[in-house]
Parts: sequence; C-alpha cells; structure tokens
Amino acid sequence: MFQGTIPGPMRAIVRETASSWPRGDAYIPCCGNFTIERSLSGMGFTLHSSDVSIYTTAVGRWLTRQPVGIGLREESKGQLDWLADSLDEAVGTVATLMLGTRFLASVGREGLWHERVVRSYRDQWKDKHAETVQRLSASDVELASYTVEDVRSWLQKVPREVPVCSFPPFYGGGYEKLYEPLNTHFEWDAPQYEPLSDADVVDVLGAITDRPYWLTASNHDVPELRGNLRGVIKSTPRAAPFYVYASKAPARIVAPRQLIEPVTAPRLRRGEKLTGPLRLSLLKPGQFNALRSRYLNPRIAPGKAKLAVAVKDGLGRVLGVFAMAPSSYSLDEVYVLSDFAVAPTDYPRLSKLIVLAATSAEARLLCQRAFSRRFRTVGTTAFSDKPVSMKYRGALRLAKRSPSNEDGWKYQLQYQGAMGEHTLAEALENWAKRWGARATTSQTGV
Repeated sequence: MFQGTIPGPMRAIVRETASSWPRGDAYIPCCGNFTIERSLSGMGFTLHSSDVSIYTTAVGRWLTRQPVGIGLREESKGQLDWLADSLDEAVGTVATLMLGTRFLASVGREGLWHERVVRSYRDQWKDKHAETVQRLSASDVELASYTVEDVRSWLQKVPREVPVCSFPPFYGGGYEKLYEPLNTHFEWDAPQYEPLSDADVVDVLGAITDRPYWLTASNHDVPELRGNLRGVIKSTPRAAPFYVYASKAPARIVAPRQLIEPVTAPRLRRGEKLTGPLRLSLLKPGQFNALRSRYLNPRIAPGKAKLAVAVKDGLGRVLGVFAMAPSSYSLDEVYVLSDFAVAPTDYPRLSKLIVLAATSAEARLLCQRAFSRRFRTVGTTAFSDKPVSMKYRGALRLAKRSPSNEDGWKYQLQYQGAMGEHTLAEALENWAKRWGARATTSQTGV
C-alpha cells in the first residue's frame, strides 16, 4: 500500500532483531514509507516517527489523527480542480497524494504519453480514489506520535536508552527529487531544513548507532560500522545490495533465487548442420532461466522476462532464445530484454540469426498477443568494451552510445530497428547469405 524501495526480506530482519529489544518506546527517524512501523506493528512497541517529506507527513499525521494540512496550490487548481473534492484533511488527502505520485509528474508536460496518463487518472479518479481510501482504512499501523522535523535535530531529543531503527535516505537530495511533483502542486507547512548530503547520511548513521539498541540499513558499505554488519540483502540480480547493521542480531545473507525447469528439446551442437525452416516456441519462466544460466554471459545481470521464446531449426533443435517486454518509453516499441545463441556450434555468428528471428513478423505477432498492443519497432541495450556491438551490427541501428552504467563495461549501446518487416524464412535466408558460413575444423578446435 505505501510506496517505497525497501526489499521484503528487510521486514523479517527488523522483526527478528526487535524481538530482543525491551518493550516500550521505539523511535523511527526518516520513517519514509513506514516500512519499519509496519514491521514492528503488534510487537508491543509504542512507536514514535519523524520525517520531513510531504508524502510521509500526510500519512504520519493521518495515522496520529492530526489534520493533514495539505491543499492544492492556487496555480494548480485550473489543471487539477477534479482533485478538490478528494481533499478532506484526513484519509482522502492521503489517498490523493498516494495516487498523485503516479501521475503528477506528467501534468503540464507535452507528449501523447503524458497526456494519456493524466487523462486516464482523471477519467477513473472516483473509482481509484475510493479503492485507495478503502485500502488505507484497513491499515493496522498505530503511531503514538509523528513529528515533522529534521533527523539531525530530532535524534538529539531521542532518549539514549530506547531502541532506534531507521533507514536513512540513501542518496543526498533523494527525498526532494522523489516528491518534487507533489510539492509543485500542493502546499503545506513544510519545515525548513538543509537536504542531507552523502556525508550527512554517514553522520546520521553514526548518531543512530550511539545507543544500546539500534538497527539501520543502507546501500552504502559503511567502513566504520563493519563490526556491526549483520546482513547483506540482494533481493534481485539487478538490485543494489542493502547492508544491515545492528547492535545485536543474527547474521543473515539474502540472495536471489531463480526457478529452474528442464528443457528437453535438443540443442544445435558442434558438427551439426543447421536446417530450416525456423520456428518459435514459447518457454516457461523456469526453462528460460535454465537456458539463460547456461548460455548468457554471466557478467550481464538478468531481468525478468514477460515473454520468452526459443528459436528452433527444422529438426526441433534449439538455436537460441530471446525475451521481450513492452518498452517503458514508447507504446509501439517492444524491448528485447535478452537474446543469445546456444554454444558451441559450427556457426560463429549464430547470435545474429536470433536477432533476426526476434524482429520477425512471427515474433511481432507473439508480442502483440502477449502484450495486447501493436508494435512497429524493437529496441535493446548492449554493454560492451567496444564502441559497437558485433551481434547487432547490420541487424539493428545504433541509436545511442554512452558510458556504461554497469560495472565491468566501457560502453552502453542503445539499438533500434523495425519490427515485423521480414518473416522467419526471410530471416534464415538473409542470415545464411551474410553470416551463415560454418567454421572450419581448425576454427572450431576439433
């Protein structure tokens, strides 16, 4: 219900750690999305929370039966007058802000996508708002107090002997950027404070740990706290790790686990000749995971596939796999999450055939059925130490080259191309002419 970025396993660690704390008052600075409060609910603690963001303050004041004190800015009433009846100084205002985090960033921005987002929420507002109010009203979180105050001054008032649990902002200025759309359109009695710098975050961690009972977490590996490191959480392969520090707690490591299912179809092997026609076969998630683990470069962090497809030859042998998802940036573009060929084979450029199969008319039909929208283009991202990707060169167009945001690679390359302008038969014919030469015996090492 509450928005946030703390992984699920953290709640279990909070409850496990807090079970050894003395019951009574517990203080939660930088309470954010109330993950800690929800974790400690029902354990016998009297909870006191503090924060400075508009979103958290709306929730915190409502949970402590204070007037929320948030309303539309005068300059926003023309665009957002349809929200006015939902602002009631209580749960209705909280529900409005929660839904606002999903669409307010598009208000007043040009572009069909932004216009559709705002129109969708406006047309469905009464139902969405009523549903959110109902969900909020079912919350069992109880707070003894909520204070709007900077964490640095609030911690100085917290009694030293009571437990403190907090997940401070991981990046300086993170709150301000996250809730900028809410502050743009809503006015409230916002506190005056200096945003936390990265150095301030480390200082706050030090203030939290200067007491007998405490727990905190960060995606910063804090050298000064390594003696109190109680766990490392990496909930998904692409997620940043969380470092859990506590005065006293069992040690825990949380790592991603993927479902694996057997793939009984044969694969093209060295010494075997590829034969047509090509065909596509849907894969179960566990089957895709099994093939990806076997053939994909282990340096590439995998994503979750919404549509996974095996490319097979005329004898039913698996040649490779591609996985798709709708693009987050264009309604008519499908994004290739992953594509790879089986190995070893006699075909050094077999991966290009998988790319051509993934952009075929047959692949487009599968995507349109799976995602219920029409697609005209395809996009993907390649990480490489070279300025171009030899796998996509000649098959897709290089749209953008930038420094890599993934460790271990020099370049991040964005490729795009048309979707569905050739059939699988034409893909095989084109590949055979340009890239389908078999390696010699000396080249394959046989």
